[in-house]
Amino acid sequence: MKQYLHTTFGSQKVLQALQTENPERHMLLTIDDRDQNNFQLLEATNTATSVFANPVSYDVLSAVGETDDIRGWIHFTFLTIPEKEMGAFQKQWNNYQTDTMVNVTGLIGSQLLQRMDDNRQFAVMSTWTLRDYYTIWQADGRGPLKKYADFENRYNMRTSSYSPAAFTKQKL
Repeated sequence: MKQYLHTTFGSQKVLQALQTENPERHMLLTIDDRDQNNFQLLEATNTATSVFANPVSYDVLSAVGETDDIRGWIHFTFLTIPEKEMGAFQKQWNNYQTDTMVNVTGLIGSQLLQRMDDNRQFAVMSTWTLRDYYTIWQADGRGPLKKYADFENRYNMRTSSYSPAAFTKQKL
């Protein structure tokens, strides 16, 4: 079954209200690690539409690990891939994700995402039990995103990290 990820941003109060109004939806409220005033609400679903007023929506192209329910510390790597490189990028990431990320200590899950409103925009979302496990894994530096980081400007590569927001009813 096709999977989607929807995200939206706003104040903690507004996003918690949205989460409370939709208890049947799988949502996680997170806080930006770089700016404690920025909150993000994520929804994992098999529905292409979202309850969010202005969502950023993604198709889940591939996934490993526990990905049905978003939880833990989250790291995103965003890239803009030229159309002629999309197939190679997807294949390379899928192979790496399937072959190498399956038994990584602390990894909950990893997903390759493609924006629904712009198919050149990709995101790699990984969820971790602790940020420290991501730091250890990242220090290895051998993953397929390394070559895109070397040409960061060409691929508009950027990252963001989020922790579960405190004082919400969420499982880790």
